[in-house]
Amino acid sequence: MELFEFSLLAAPVGVLLAIVAAVKFRHGWPLLTALLGGLIGALLGRLAWEWFATKAVGVDFGSEFEGYDWVAGSASVGLLIGALLGSALAAKRQPGPRAA
Repeated sequence: MELFEFSLLAAPVGVLLAIVAAVKFRHGWPLLTALLGGLIGALLGRLAWEWFATKAVGVDFGSEFEGYDWVAGSASVGLLIGALLGSALAAKRQPGPRAA
């Protein structure tokens, strides 16, 4: 199994984490930041793919840098990072125990 295949597993894990955190903390932050993280990750993956697609003369990066795998992998990892950030924000906004 290659690193790209592992990166695709980050999206389902991130969505599951965001749903559990949204239900537990009763905030929409985990879902919102997961969505934004996925969009930003896809944009960065597309930019990286374009950068590698314009090769200098005599430079060959190989076939692993061609295709939409950059976009899918980056979006998946971005979604997981966004879900983690949103979960942290939701947990931070929870009121603490009150002293009696």
